[in-house]
Amino acid sequence: MSSRKGAASNPTLSDGVTTLRRFTAMDADAFAAIHRDPVNVMWTGSVATMDNAAALGFIDGHIADGWESGTTLRFAIEELHQGNPEVMGTLSLQDIFSTERGGSAHVGIKMLPSGRGTGTAQRAMELLCGYAFGNLGLSHLHWNCTAGNRGSSSLAQRSGFTLAAQIPGYGHVNGEVTDGLVYAQSAEDWNQRELRQERELDLNPVAPVLAGTTVTLRALALTDAPALVSICRDLESVRWTTVPLNYSMEHAEHFIKNITVDGWRKGHTLTFAVADTATDQLLGTVDLQCKNPGVASIGINMGAPSRGTGASEAAVRLLLDYAFNHLNLSFAHWQAMVPNWASRKLAWKLGFSFDGELRGAYSDRGTPADSWVLSLAAGDPQQPQHPWTGAVVAKG
Repeated sequence: MSSRKGAASNPTLSDGVTTLRRFTAMDADAFAAIHRDPVNVMWTGSVATMDNAAALGFIDGHIADGWESGTTLRFAIEELHQGNPEVMGTLSLQDIFSTERGGSAHVGIKMLPSGRGTGTAQRAMELLCGYAFGNLGLSHLHWNCTAGNRGSSSLAQRSGFTLAAQIPGYGHVNGEVTDGLVYAQSAEDWNQRELRQERELDLNPVAPVLAGTTVTLRALALTDAPALVSICRDLESVRWTTVPLNYSMEHAEHFIKNITVDGWRKGHTLTFAVADTATDQLLGTVDLQCKNPGVASIGINMGAPSRGTGASEAAVRLLLDYAFNHLNLSFAHWQAMVPNWASRKLAWKLGFSFDGELRGAYSDRGTPADSWVLSLAAGDPQQPQHPWTGAVVAKG
């Protein structure tokens, strides 16, 4: 069995309503309840007697082992209920087999009664399929269910799966062997379905949520617009980035609603909001500019209040983990206009190697300027590789 390198890295996926994340010990009650649910016992063979101790052992054992090996990735399905996050079910990619040309896995889902009939399961499945086909690069997903399980069959079809086979003795219900159904969906099917939905419903792509201790990377929201205006009017941002001059609310709203969405949809610029983990306040933005296969350039624009706090470093470390362990990129590049020593020192902290200075390679609002170019390979240490010999950088 071959598993996708870097898959076991604790991703969090969200569309703003439904969230997929790894189970923790705090979820033992919910995990046990999912398996004791009579519908899940009937159709999936769940353990009707599972208690909290057994659930905790499963979370710390089997689930953790699956993430470590990359062969079984089991997510908790979470949504807000009366203002509080609540686990609604579990969703998994099982028996992941990966090759350079793609790979396959089969999906499994179990819901609590509170999550049935609410659209939660389909939203969760959309997130999982996007992650499997997009982030992991799989080419085929399979969905096994028992003949007669109308809920599972209906969800499979709503999620883009089509019936591939009915196999005698492949299913079980109430402990008895019966016929089984196999549904299938390919990456090509998924991409065509996504294109149809974009044309018909103008659906926006989903940016993953990358949660850290101090900062979280997430999609930009319209509520971030006032903070984004303040960040982009800052003199340091104006000096060292390409943000439009006299940045306005119109600029911010167009960037959030159109430019970032188009970048994610086409895959050429993947922009994240950098938010304070505790308050969700916007601190700045980071992005991956994906112009060539296997390579992306880092872009960063942080507001004045976050400078000197370590937020920039924490944000880029999350971005690098996503680039190398989720997108499986080989190299990250860093470009800074000379003499932006603060940018160059941040790259140095992260282990980037200085590759050289290119004369006139940077467009400073239409005027050629010199550019520093640095790079980091997927396997390089992400820490300084030599003493800092550049200019003294003030902690803003």
